Amino acid sequence: MSEDPDEWQDSGLRWEDVSLPALVSVADLDALIFQDLVQNWRKVARIVGGAQMACEARSLPISGEVIAARARALVDAGTLEGVGNLRRWRYSEVRLKAR
Repeated sequence: MSEDPDEWQDSGLRWEDVSLPALVSVADLDALIFQDLVQNWRKVARIVGGAQMACEARSLPISGEVIAARARALVDAGTLEGVGNLRRWRYSEVRLKAR
């Protein structure tokens, strides 16, 4: 996880512009994102950080920006709920969709 605070401010990368490495599927990335999600709201920065640490532990070359873009895509698809400007990780939150 980067120690650069500017990286944690804004991320404009769109999921449509992402190309995952061949060894990583969308389902793999989703599983890493969902591992820290619950019914309560959690900061996007926390979700991105947790998934990025899991990627690093598995030597997967996935950046926080890519993880954040996927989280936004999951919100746009209605799979997750989100509040705030999801491009600003510290100032937005996501959670599992209420059943």
